[in-house]
Amino acid sequence: MRGTTQIKAPAPFPRQARRWAHDNLFGGVANTLLTVVTSLFLVFALYQILRFVFVTAEWEVIEANRRLFFLGRFPVGEEWRIWPPILLVSALAGLTVGLRTRLDLRSTIMMVLWLAVGLTPVFLFFAHGTVGILTAAAVGLAALGYIGARIWLQDSRYVALIGQLVLASWLLTFPLALVLLVGFGGADTSLGIDGVDPSRWGGFHLNILLAVVAIVASFPLGVLLALGRTSSFPVFRVASTIYIELIRGVPLITILLMAWLVLPDFLPSFSVPVLAPSGLDDIELVYRVMVALTLFSAAYVAEIVRGGLQAVPRGQIEAAQALGMSTARILALIVLPQALRAVIPALVGQFISLFKDTSLVFIVGLTEMLRAGRAVAQGQIEFSGREMEVLLFVGLVFWIVAFSMSRLSQQLERNLGVGER
Repeated sequence: MRGTTQIKAPAPFPRQARRWAHDNLFGGVANTLLTVVTSLFLVFALYQILRFVFVTAEWEVIEANRRLFFLGRFPVGEEWRIWPPILLVSALAGLTVGLRTRLDLRSTIMMVLWLAVGLTPVFLFFAHGTVGILTAAAVGLAALGYIGARIWLQDSRYVALIGQLVLASWLLTFPLALVLLVGFGGADTSLGIDGVDPSRWGGFHLNILLAVVAIVASFPLGVLLALGRTSSFPVFRVASTIYIELIRGVPLITILLMAWLVLPDFLPSFSVPVLAPSGLDDIELVYRVMVALTLFSAAYVAEIVRGGLQAVPRGQIEAAQALGMSTARILALIVLPQALRAVIPALVGQFISLFKDTSLVFIVGLTEMLRAGRAVAQGQIEFSGREMEVLLFVGLVFWIVAFSMSRLSQQLERNLGVGER
């Protein structure tokens, strides 16, 4: 029939693959040579890595020191303080993902494969005794929370109330962990419990603790600094600008050293229960490092949020003002939701960087995971020269957490439609 257009069927997959390979890999002599050389290098590198991991490496160094890697010098017999928050976080994570996301079949399969790859080394080194049982329980609670939320709770008429309860539980998780670690009221009182000296905290547990505190505390502080820098009041704008530019112009190592050596001289001597009973000028180094990481991260968060604030159309603010809305309501209901939604990738990138930067606290004498690994490789004669195994294991653990944060961020972006009109 005249005037009609015939739609051609797509080419078979082998033909499409050949065309793609010709256009991208073998389109000319130089491109072909580069492809061959790169492929040979990647094959050689992969062969060397697999040969080291499965043939050459002596993983006994990890097996014999797994407690030191994850807990440092934490007192023996006090590990029970760590597991309740871990189990609670696992259950809440499963519930949150199940309530807030709607994964299709492909995304679910990819999540299962990713968890299998990420958790395999965990079970290899924690498959013994009580620790193995508790690790399996944490994974099981996360899975049950996700399945329960998807099957029974997501379509419930009480889903809003359940979401509020889950949020409240998240907010109570950190105080629970802090009470179990630091203690409350002293063991000599009827309702008090004793704690563990913060100087004994260490290993990967310390990395996680420092990262969580710095992320949770620096986010609201960074938002306030961003609002202050964009404020029309000169006092707030100038003070916020000076703080942000001053902190961003100083290396993190310098701020950590100042928290270690200089900060006590500027603190008053009055005592604070639990945190500094002998006076703020004698506060534990762990708390000072938490403050340093928070102040450092807040400056970067402020600049990220400021970029999001600039992306909000001015016309929306003027329309809200014309409707008689107050400045606080405009910020809370119009400006900040759009600004924060637009900068989710940058914020998560900053928090991932902050998590990895916790490995720098070994400079001030804290025994986090990297320092514990170096102590094993350099201080134990039977494992002398096993730095490669230690570094690979530490890098793998950090990668699992960082990659998890990245994947959760991408899922959140898809749910909120970031980058879509």
